[in-house]
Amino acid sequence: MDAELLEAFLPEWAVACARLAAAPGDARALANLRALAEAPGAEALAQHIGVLPPDALAAQAETMLRPPMHAPQDGPKGAGVLIIDDSPTMRRILREIIAEDGAFAVLGEAGDGEAGLAAMARLQPSLTLLDIEMPVLNGLGVLRRWALRGPGQVLVVSSSALSGGEVALEAMRLGAAGVVAKPSGALSLDMAQQRGADLLRAARIALGLPHAA
Repeated sequence: MDAELLEAFLPEWAVACARLAAAPGDARALANLRALAEAPGAEALAQHIGVLPPDALAAQAETMLRPPMHAPQDGPKGAGVLIIDDSPTMRRILREIIAEDGAFAVLGEAGDGEAGLAAMARLQPSLTLLDIEMPVLNGLGVLRRWALRGPGQVLVVSSSALSGGEVALEAMRLGAAGVVAKPSGALSLDMAQQRGADLLRAARIALGLPHAA
């Protein structure tokens, strides 16, 4: 091995490597390394300093300069759903119903209208399941403010908004995508399951998703 060649080569190689370590993908540092690797006599040093052959170095440079491929971030699978209801029991029931359909994923919950509006702004749900009778701000109050600047669609889930009734008609006038009855725990199991199926069907219709007839 030529000692003089090694003495002249190593400092410049070390500088280029240090630059590349500080800024991976640095085109100038990569070009410098390639030039050094292609220098006459460099092949004799390869086994001592780990210099790649010019072709291999060029291929490595292309890989390093290529824009990185980022793996998709884990996140909710399906359309994001927000539940606004003052009853913790009802929120749990609605979560369980939503979990039955892979087209949806619950993003969050809120226990009153004001907290619900804040959650809407923060989470930007595709669909909000909204109760009517709540403290602080009721469901119709939420709809009035949501109609001006709120995200997604709103499906009213309420025992007080009977189909065709005044409250239901007002909710629809304010932009609700639909009104469905709550799947109350006081109902028979069959009726509760039917109301859960009705809710999922209405949710799919609200978002324009395929649904069973």
